[in-house]
Amino acid sequence: MSHIGKFSLLVLFFSSISLFAQQNSKNELAIVQREDWNAQEPIMEMKVHKPAFITIHHTGMPQKPELSIEKKLQALQNFSQKDSPMADGSIKKAWADVPYHFYIATNGEIAEGREIKFQGDSNTNYNLDGHVLIVMEGNFNKEKVLPKQWKSLKELISYISGEYGISRNTISGHRDQAETSCPGSNLYQKLPQLR
Repeated sequence: MSHIGKFSLLVLFFSSISLFAQQNSKNELAIVQREDWNAQEPIMEMKVHKPAFITIHHTGMPQKPELSIEKKLQALQNFSQKDSPMADGSIKKAWADVPYHFYIATNGEIAEGREIKFQGDSNTNYNLDGHVLIVMEGNFNKEKVLPKQWKSLKELISYISGEYGISRNTISGHRDQAETSCPGSNLYQKLPQLR
């Protein structure tokens, strides 16, 4: 075999390795997709936006490690897509879909919520345009962030930041955007570590 032929084979070999590494780096972060948790279709039109910021929320409810992430997302979507009573007695109007783009369960599993190309929703008044909403399961005014959750949040932030070119300096807590205690003091005090 000629030197040119050997060189061509080497280039092809290393190109294949490089492509394989790139594909694996994209797939390293396991995310439960909408079809995997049997998401229903949105019930109304949603506003398309360009992801530009990362905003962290908590569910504000006690952690439920005994439930699967699929059940959690199905329950959240069911709550989201109808008029639902809130803890303070007010009624939340139906949203098109799950309000958050990503959900992190107590065991660290990550699930896709609303498609990231669509603007999220909130019970509080702030401009959601461009905000990628991540919700962590728990009430972090009372509970601690679990190690697996924290690890997954860091990995998810790295993925979103790289995939959408979003600076880590844009990371904020819900309370930075609106009148709320969300994402709870035990999570909020850890956010500077993400930046």
